[in-house]
Amino acid sequence: MISIEMKVKRAVLLGLFDGVHIGHQAALRALRDTGADEKIVYTFRFGEVDTKGHRSFVLTDREKEQKLLEYGADKVIFASFPEVRDTSPEDFVKGTLEGEFNADVVLCGENFRFGKNAAGDAGLLKSLCESSGMKAEIVSLIHHGGETVSTTRIRSLIENGEMAEADELLGYKYFFEGLVTHGMSMGREMGIRTVNIPLTPKKVVPRFGVYSSDVTVTSTGEKFKGISNVGVKPTVSDSGVIGLETHILGDVGDLYGKDIKVELKRFYRDEKRFSSVGELTATINKDIDKRREED
Repeated sequence: MISIEMKVKRAVLLGLFDGVHIGHQAALRALRDTGADEKIVYTFRFGEVDTKGHRSFVLTDREKEQKLLEYGADKVIFASFPEVRDTSPEDFVKGTLEGEFNADVVLCGENFRFGKNAAGDAGLLKSLCESSGMKAEIVSLIHHGGETVSTTRIRSLIENGEMAEADELLGYKYFFEGLVTHGMSMGREMGIRTVNIPLTPKKVVPRFGVYSSDVTVTSTGEKFKGISNVGVKPTVSDSGVIGLETHILGDVGDLYGKDIKVELKRFYRDEKRFSSVGELTATINKDIDKRREED
């Protein structure tokens, strides 16, 4: 932790922050602890950077910005990666951190890389910053269950339906937000009304199946229990379109055209093709009874 004897006007935290997980939240606490008048996060849009072969993200850029602000940043700056990718470490520190931001304090995680061909590491950043009269702090990685907390690890947990552990590493429940759209109205015919929201493009798709969920109506802030199905609904549809369908426990009224947030909690069962709609209905009712008993 940096000991800051003078008033800090501007502190800058560097990183990609896919997921804004508990490791990133530790870095954001360090940013807050600088006591700076202006606490800035300098980051990139996911579509512009090399994500080590991954093409799906835990958060969209908009969601990432909201989480970064929620956990302590005053401002989030999305730099243009193509414009800075060939900048040397020395020029980045001199031109951007010192020249553009006039930063008093610079922070990064211990696995941070920067500059052309990722030539610079956290140690070099600290050395260059201090040579330019800026204080620098390297934030240690966070470990959980004997392993480093990383977005790659979290992505794998989500894809395997291990939501409880994924949510523990995220520090919040994995979620989708969207506008309620009209579906096939099969739920109404089965006596189990559901709401549909499209899966956000490029977000990690969880293991197909049924989950317990929490649902928030964005306009009112009202929260409800729910059960959600992620998948293609093979019993009632042959479209192959992946979607998120949720039955909400409680009277929510008409949600068509309204924004909701669906947070996935526990994996119940795999999606499967039932022999009849009646068998599907009976199974969903068992899921609903199970959800009623949960917190």
